[in-house]
Amino acid sequence: MNKIIKYSTAFLGSLSGILVTSAAIYIPFVLKDAGRKYCDNCDYLLILGGNVIGADTPSPQLKERMITAAEYLNNHPHTVAIPCGGCFRKEQKKSEAGIIADYLTAQGIDPGRIMLEDKSTTTFENFENAAELIEDRGDSNPKIAFLSSSYHIHRASVIAVMCGYKSIGRVTAKDSGVNIKRLIREYFVAYELLIKKIKKTFK
Repeated sequence: MNKIIKYSTAFLGSLSGILVTSAAIYIPFVLKDAGRKYCDNCDYLLILGGNVIGADTPSPQLKERMITAAEYLNNHPHTVAIPCGGCFRKEQKKSEAGIIADYLTAQGIDPGRIMLEDKSTTTFENFENAAELIEDRGDSNPKIAFLSSSYHIHRASVIAVMCGYKSIGRVTAKDSGVNIKRLIREYFVAYELLIKKIKKTFK
């Protein structure tokens, strides 16, 4: 019994050390990217979706992204918007992309500048499906950027690269910033990204 306790204690101590060390390495990257102010004059702006409350009410985080997107598009009249996100929650009646698009048009954005990516359920699918929409238009070397919440910028940037984007701009939503809860979530999701990257490398 004493040996079991000893080995268990040693294991938990090692695990704690790994978690603390990896957090100390990863979290500064999240904070660094969250604190940057991006303003990319892009051809296409991917507006990453977020939680929907009930049938069609945008969460506070999604609303922040929508507000920033409308401001950006009004300041960059040549940019084409690609709202991203499907309709996949139990009570949801309208896709994330549809909710974003409705808000944009209500703010004076020409519907002709909006391309819906309304099939995705993950950030990976946001980028993959949006790439197909852009490719179908046949533009030569378009400048692409994505818009998301500050705490999500670093992770989304990593995912974009994993999805094959060679160069992508970033636009940070005007939001409430990064808190401990969001940092913890980003840290643990990073392990999921690492596993996906390893699988993709050896696929």
